[in-house]
Amino acid sequence: MGVSEDLVCAACGGRVADARCATCRASLRWLREDQPGLPAGPLLLAALVCLLLLLALA
Repeated sequence: MGVSEDLVCAACGGRVADARCATCRASLRWLREDQPGLPAGPLLLAALVCLLLLLALA
């Protein structure tokens, strides 16, 4: 399941995961698409570098 399990449709009042109306189905399709995002590796590396810099300055 996932994020859509807790969402309620404003059009029909049902759960989006049940896909009872066209709005639910469109929202569910959009939620299931692979959304582009930043990879976790570079973000973790940047956070580690920032932490090390903070520790070095303290």
